[in-house]
Amino acid sequence: MLGLAGLTEPRLDRAFRGHRAPVTSVVFHPEEQQAISGAHDGCLFVWHFKPQLRPFRFVGHKGEVHDLAISRFGQCIASASADQTVRLWTNSAQGDSKVMKVHTAPVRSVCFSRDDSTLLTASDDKTIKLWSVASQRFHASLLGHTNWVYSADFSKNSELVASGGEDRVIRVWDVDKKATLMTFPDFEVPVAKVRFHPDGSCIAACGHDGCIKLWDLRSRRLLQHYDAHVGRITSIDFHPYGEQLASTGEDGALKIWDLREGRLMHKVVGQGHKKAPQACAFSPSGGSLATAGQDGLVLTWSCSQAAPVAAAAPPSSAPSPARRHPVTTPERAQVRALSESRSRREPKAPKEAPKEARAPRETREAEDSAEPQDREERDELPAAVDHMQEVPAPLAETLKTMQSHLEIMMRTVQLLDQRLALNEQQVTAMRSELLQQASVRTEGTSEQPAPIKAQGDELLLKPTEPEEELRHELEKLRQLL
Repeated sequence: MLGLAGLTEPRLDRAFRGHRAPVTSVVFHPEEQQAISGAHDGCLFVWHFKPQLRPFRFVGHKGEVHDLAISRFGQCIASASADQTVRLWTNSAQGDSKVMKVHTAPVRSVCFSRDDSTLLTASDDKTIKLWSVASQRFHASLLGHTNWVYSADFSKNSELVASGGEDRVIRVWDVDKKATLMTFPDFEVPVAKVRFHPDGSCIAACGHDGCIKLWDLRSRRLLQHYDAHVGRITSIDFHPYGEQLASTGEDGALKIWDLREGRLMHKVVGQGHKKAPQACAFSPSGGSLATAGQDGLVLTWSCSQAAPVAAAAPPSSAPSPARRHPVTTPERAQVRALSESRSRREPKAPKEAPKEARAPRETREAEDSAEPQDREERDELPAAVDHMQEVPAPLAETLKTMQSHLEIMMRTVQLLDQRLALNEQQVTAMRSELLQQASVRTEGTSEQPAPIKAQGDELLLKPTEPEEELRHELEKLRQLL
C-alpha cells in the first residue's frame, strides 16, 4: 500500500495509438490489466498492458463518444455518445453490445452504481436518468437543471448523485427520494466535471474558467478553491486514497494537487501528448495515471516510487480534505501545518534517541554470526534512514513561508493585547469620572451615595461580552503559538 510519500511526479510508462480523432475519455480495468478509451471517431479501444495481446476495437456508435464507465469486475463497459444512446459492451474480443435509447439529446456522462445494478446518465436534454443494468429499463429521472448537464457521479454508497452543467449550478441529489438535497451556485461559468471524494464527505467540480472547487457536504460550505489552469479544465479525478486530485486542461498541462496542504504537487507540460489532454483517471491502486488527448493518444503514467512507503492506515481511513481543512482561512491552515510539521520533526524524548539508534546495531551484531548472508541488506539501512531525514529544498522554502506568517500572527496578537490594555485604562478613567460626578451631585443632601457607587461599580467593573470574547480568542492564540 502506498502512502502519501509514494506518489511521485508522473513518468511516462506506455503510449497507445489507434484513434483517428481526439480521445475524450479513459478508464482503467479494475484489475489494472487494461485501459479503455473512447473518442470522437465513435470507437472504443480496449488496450492490453501485455504487449503480445492486440487491442479490442468496438464500433457501433454513430456519433462522438463523450464518456465511459466500467463495472466493478471489468466485464461490462458503458459508453455515452452524441448519438443519444448508451451502449453496454461485453469486454471481449467479439465486442457484443446492447443499445439503450436513453435521452432525446447527446448523452454526456455515464456511471455505474456501486453494485453495478443501476446506470446513471446525464444529457443535453437537461435531465439525469437512472436505468436498470440487467433489464436496460428506465427507472427514474432527476429533474432540476435548467440547461445541458455535462457530468453526473454516484457517491461511494450510491445513495447520492452529484451533477453539474451549463446552468452553472452543482446539485446533490437523494437517489431514493429523487429530490435535490443541496445546491452550490458558486460557479460563474459552465461546470465541466463533478466528482465525489472516495469517502463521500465532499465533492469536487471544475469549470470553464480554469478553477477547481471542493465543498464539504456536511457543513455545506466551500472547502477549497484552486486557480488550476489557464482556460477550460477538461477533466478531474480523485486519487483512490482521497489525498490528491489530478486535473487536465486546455493549457496542455497535467497537474496533481495535494489536498492535505492545498498546493500544487506535480505538473507535467510538454511531455507525452502533442496536444492538450482531454481526460485523466487514476488506477484503482493509485500507482498509475492514464490520460487521453486531442492528439488521439492514450498514455499511462507511473506515479509510484520503486520503494513505496507503507501507509499506517488503510485507504478507507485516509483523511479527507473535509476532515483535514475544516477552516478555509489560509493563515490558520499554514499555522496548523507548521505546528504539525514541528511535532513530527521534534522527538518527544530526545535523550533516548541514541539508545534507539544503537539497538539495531547490537541486534545486527548478534545476528551476523547466525545469518551472514543478510549482512549487506542490514548495513544499507542507516544510509536509507539518513537520506529520508534530509529536508528537500521546496519543503524548506514552504516552512520559511509558514514561519513568516506565524511571526505576523504573533505581532497581531501583541497589537490586540495592547489595544485591550488601552481599553481597560479608558474604562478605569470613565469609572473614576462617573464616581466623581455622583459625589458632586450628592453633596449638600442627606441621601447616602453608597448605593449609587455600588451600582456604578457593578456596571463599570463588569466586562462586556466583546471584551470577554476578545480575551478568550487571545488566550486561544497564545496557546496555539
